[in-house]
Amino acid sequence: MKKVYENLEFAMVGHMKSLLESKGIKCEIRNEGGVSVAGEVPFTQVYPELWVLSNGDVPTAKKFVAEYRETLGKAEVGPAWKCPSCGEEVEGQFGECWNCGAAAPEKT
Repeated sequence: MKKVYENLEFAMVGHMKSLLESKGIKCEIRNEGGVSVAGEVPFTQVYPELWVLSNGDVPTAKKFVAEYRETLGKAEVGPAWKCPSCGEEVEGQFGECWNCGAAAPEKT
């Protein structure tokens, strides 16, 4: 068993677990409740961690995690857009208006 990923945000660790399991790699999350002791111990010791159960799957899991993290850094951000409902200016990475919740206009 080996740790292949950690992140302060539990949701990211859970997402990575789901992605690895969809590839047939069995894993588990440790430190799920670690946030409750944050402040009493160094925060880096309470990060949620993703552990792969079979050592044979570790190289594949590490490669997948690295490739996935690289694609996150390369995600294209579209141009800012104006909300068709309320007229608010919204940054391109958002799919709905922060002000009224209306969906971004379809790209043509």
